[in-house]
Amino acid sequence: MKITWKDINDENQKIVNGWLSSQDKHNLCMEQKSWSQTALDINECILHMDKSEFKNIIGYCNSEPAVAVMFGIEGGDLLNLYNIVVNPKFRHLGIGKFVINSLVEASKNLNLKIAYKKVMSSTLPTNFDAQKMFENCGFKNLGFNGEHFVFEKDSLEK
Repeated sequence: MKITWKDINDENQKIVNGWLSSQDKHNLCMEQKSWSQTALDINECILHMDKSEFKNIIGYCNSEPAVAVMFGIEGGDLLNLYNIVVNPKFRHLGIGKFVINSLVEASKNLNLKIAYKKVMSSTLPTNFDAQKMFENCGFKNLGFNGEHFVFEKDSLEK
């Protein structure tokens, strides 16, 4: 799969927000202002993140916007996948799984001062596709925290 990564700008930020369900739009980290912090590609994002930053990128397949990703580092050793939003036209083609695996592999292969020990994400209880995708990527379902289902993947050290 060939994905070309770009910064999220005002124009494609609106496109990404159009992909979101009404439930997603109530999630605070999906506010339009959140998507305005950007970086160019997955490796570039990970190299320049610190404990407080998060980054956003948009991926194009055949010159068409296909996926947007928001992620960051927490506590120095946790890669948190806050949001992976796939254009409805590109859903069920493996793009989400490809992006997750790319992020995990990039974090394992970089010369980082602290290796990521875990990757975490969460999803709404009604987002069965995302839950299945995380499980297919080797994440353990930690259960429902009252708001989301939480997923975790261990052993990301080099």
